[in-house]
Amino acid sequence: MLDRTEQRIVGVLLEKEATVPDTYPMTENALRAGCNQLNNREPVMELQAFEVSGTLMSLLEKGWISRLDGSGRATKYAHKVVDRLGLTPAELAVLCELLVRGPQAPGALKPRVARLGFAADAPAIEAVLQKMATRPQPLVAQSPLAPRERERKWQHLLGDRSQSNATAPANAIAQRGASIREREGSPELSVETASTRATDLTGRVVALEELVEDLQRQVRDLAQQLRALDSR
Repeated sequence: MLDRTEQRIVGVLLEKEATVPDTYPMTENALRAGCNQLNNREPVMELQAFEVSGTLMSLLEKGWISRLDGSGRATKYAHKVVDRLGLTPAELAVLCELLVRGPQAPGALKPRVARLGFAADAPAIEAVLQKMATRPQPLVAQSPLAPRERERKWQHLLGDRSQSNATAPANAIAQRGASIREREGSPELSVETASTRATDLTGRVVALEELVEDLQRQVRDLAQQLRALDSR
């Protein structure tokens, strides 16, 4: 069983592998940024660095992720979901969305799994969910129809159901948006615009950190080459 933070990290690894493969496997900083995104996340989380670090250790021990220690580069992490569960690309896309956004109906999943490379209509997505639900160890289950809902939602079974159904406080995004508005000095900045700017800024910071690490590695390599030439 995976707790909420473990679910989020595994989901982010699946998502980024499909949507931004150039940044996968992921550094710890990049994972934290992905976990704390305001968009495409339910519930919204604000994980601290120590929480991500501790959860990565837990996932390593459980065999859900692997660690890649490159020479002179930051440690990166990759998921082992395919090895553990033997899922198809379509099943991976569905599971990813359930991990990062919680229980959803096939109609809601349609545009979300499409961004992960699984373009299909609601009946096809329903068929994938049914297949996942009838495995020897089911991975998903359908929830009872709630009041005012037209479609029954599906949820993953990799963690406690109460955790999977948990939602963020209604004002969580508004509070973070207000903080961004205050920093940017723009009282009219909408929460949606603030969320987009925050996500873009986080992505740029992570990219710059990885660029600096790569440049440092290149400098070390050049220094080694110069020392080798001097010793001849």
